[in-house]
This record gives sequence, structure tokens and C-alpha cells, in this order.
Amino acid sequence: MASFGLVLPIQGNSGDLDQHIEELREEVQAAEAAGFDAVFLPEFHQARGGAIVSPLLMLGWLTAGTTRIKLGTMVLATPLHDPVRLAEDVLMLDHATRGRVILGLGTAHVPVDFELYGRPRAKRGAITDEILDILERCWSNRPFEYNGEFFQRKGHVTPAPFTVPRPPIWIGAHGPKGLARAAARADRWVCDPERDIDMAARLADQYREHAAALGRPARVGLFREAWIGESREQCEELWAPHPMKVHRLYFNVGVYLEEFEPWVNEIQSRDDFTLERLAPGRFLYGDGGEVRETAKQWLDQTGADYMAVRMRHPTGPSHADTLTAIKRFGQSVIEPLSQRVTT
Repeated sequence: MASFGLVLPIQGNSGDLDQHIEELREEVQAAEAAGFDAVFLPEFHQARGGAIVSPLLMLGWLTAGTTRIKLGTMVLATPLHDPVRLAEDVLMLDHATRGRVILGLGTAHVPVDFELYGRPRAKRGAITDEILDILERCWSNRPFEYNGEFFQRKGHVTPAPFTVPRPPIWIGAHGPKGLARAAARADRWVCDPERDIDMAARLADQYREHAAALGRPARVGLFREAWIGESREQCEELWAPHPMKVHRLYFNVGVYLEEFEPWVNEIQSRDDFTLERLAPGRFLYGDGGEVRETAKQWLDQTGADYMAVRMRHPTGPSHADTLTAIKRFGQSVIEPLSQRVTT
């Protein structure tokens, strides 16, 4: 049985961050009503015009008043964080929500953010490993001492986690070291939205091989762009230009890689980076029936049991249109697939 999460945008198209935060509260409530399992925020810094820069803090605010929906990060820029502060922040949310926190972690990418935080980007994998070590010790409810290359800590973090044995950790990764790290340390591996579904399936197989070698369970999650409208053509007009802008940014900062996307060297201008090239296997959109069938196909192809979808982006669609799309996704995808499994 698959579950679905909703990834929230860090900026709104109004340019007013206060208004955007209030709109996100409505979208979180709509997601809970529609049957989404969780809402997620990514971590991003130094955005033009300002944006949400403290995902866990903001998620605690956005989910206040909810009763069921989980809150998570997808994903934190792990090397930028202090491990003890991160452990304590997660503990507080774990208790406040009675066990509804998902900690999604990644090794981060953007060079200027490492400069801002004074962390060596070349060591980001090793820093992430040490942070994972310390998180486990912080959540053990036992005194500990840790002496690593980057962190030296001694103490006893309290309280014990509400979630037993600890809040779940998900790891987003696409390289060999990241897949191995997810297999060894995480409760779920999440495929990023840049990799198309065929590549996601191949990476999922590699992740499962690592997990099998370690005797650990393998759980796969997908992060996809998604929208439900009246038709595919309407989605391309109303929604598709907005994820395209975000993915052009990804391309510009080097997230698209030749080893995964052989066509990257063919992109010589903005005109070459087209919806026709990018959408297949990445963008999940159309009417309700089309989205439902494609979602089932992608879950089956990758062996995933979780799909987090991002509907709204910094430039749009509007808050009102997003609320409609969230409701449609619940009615057309989440509810029918749940009924199909349970009957």
C-alpha cells in the first residue's frame, strides 16, 4: 500500500512571506483532509527576496492544529547543521506532535551555502556521517562521548524520543556513496525529482542491493512534480511553466548530471531545456484518471511505497488553484488507491 506526501514551496508568488506562510497553513489543512500522509519542506538558503529557511521550525507552526498528518523535511542540508541542536529540535517536535516527525536528510550541494555556514563542501559526505552518528547517540537516552574529525561532543541529551526507538530518518541521494549510506543508516531512501523514473528504478535496485548485503530492509520513496487539472493540456498551460523554472535553476547549479541524464551536454540555450525533454518520467500531470494510473505505474516500476509530490512552486500556480489540486489528488489518487488495496 502506497502513501503520499505533499512537498510545500519555500516561497509564494505574492512576494509577501507572511502571506505565503498563512497560505501554507491552509494547504497543510487541505492536505490532511485529502488523505496525504505528510507534508514536507526542503531546505534552501539565500533565495532572492527571502524564503522559508528553517524547515523544522516552520513545520511545527504550519501543522499546529492538525491531528493526523506528519511533518518532515525533504531534505535538510545536513552538513550545515549542528548535530546536537538538530537532535533536540527533532525531539521537541516528536513530543509535540506525538510521533509525527520524519527527518529527511541529504548531503547538500550549493557552494555558497557552505561558505555562509563555514563548512567545507568537499567534506560534506564525511560531515553527514558524523552527524548521523551523533543523532543516534543523542536519541539513545544515554550519556555519550564522541570524538570525530568534525565534532567532539560529550553529554546526555534528554528527553528520550517519543517515537520508539527514534524518529524515522530518510535519506535523499543518487550517487553510489549516498545510496550505500541510505542502505546502512536510513529507514527509507528517497529519489530526487531530477532523476527520471527509469533512472529512479535503476537507483532503487542499487539501493536494495546495498541493503540486502547488510541484512537491512529497503524502503523506496519518490519525489515527483505533480498536478491534477481538467486535462493534460490545461496542466501544461496553468502549471508546467512553474516547475520548469525550478528545474532550470537545478540545471544551472549543476544538479543534472551526464551520468544520469546523457542529454545535458545538448543543452546550449534556454530554448533547448524544454517540457518535452524534461517531463517524461518526472512530471506527473493530467486529469485524475491519468495521474492515478501513471502514479501506480511509477510505484510498481520502482518498487516504491511512498510518493511525495510537489504541486505549487514559488511562481505559481495560485494558492486557490493549489487547494483545488490538493483536493483532486485526494479524490482521484489517494482515495481510490487506498480502496483498491483494502477491498
